[in-house]
Amino acid sequence: VLLEGGGQKVMIDALFDDFYKPYLSPSEATIGQMMASESPFQQVNLLLTTHIHRDHFEANLTGNFLKSHKESALLSSAQIRKELESKYVDFDKVSDRIKGHERGIKTLKDQINGVTVYSFFMYHAGGERTKSIENMDFIVEMGGKRILHLGDSDMNPDRFKEVNLGQYNIDVALIPYWYMSSDAGIEIINDYIKPKQLIGVHYPKAPSRTALDEIRKNYPKATVFQKPEQTVIIKE
Repeated sequence: VLLEGGGQKVMIDALFDDFYKPYLSPSEATIGQMMASESPFQQVNLLLTTHIHRDHFEANLTGNFLKSHKESALLSSAQIRKELESKYVDFDKVSDRIKGHERGIKTLKDQINGVTVYSFFMYHAGGERTKSIENMDFIVEMGGKRILHLGDSDMNPDRFKEVNLGQYNIDVALIPYWYMSSDAGIEIINDYIKPKQLIGVHYPKAPSRTALDEIRKNYPKATVFQKPEQTVIIKE
């Protein structure tokens, strides 16, 4: 996702390849645009990475982006920073622009390159099988709006209650599309996130028409990103 507003740009989980075939990935042409700072990828203030899975992050692409975009910084988990350190050969050339938080229960606040970001850790969906994955969620403050990105967060209402997202007055929530068609996800959206605008992400290449029908029934005004370069204007 590329967020743009108030003269700032933030990319979230944008630098990865076609390793996981069921999901859309940036094309070679789009990756080329990113690396070459071609519109709309010029002057990116901040990269955010939710977690280490290859349909969200690839170490060499991320490292090369930072190396060629000296204006950009990266905020993520300590797990992502360690992955870059172990796999990216020029880590020492970009390390001073990479911030990795240790996993904990508190909500964190950072101001990096003019962008305010609140972040907190959630367990990754999948239970015990994925418990080692450090999944971060982000609230980005830009252009007078607050945009939430959930990564691949587990649908645990207790943890969402603990984080108390209602205090942030979320304008837009970018959430895994399956939240909008499941009871636990609907509870989290309606009772704890309470966003003004909903966008479903992580939609598979093979369309899930049943899920789309459920989403339209439950949230008729929501958008589900289903193709590359799909754009939404955040409402005033």
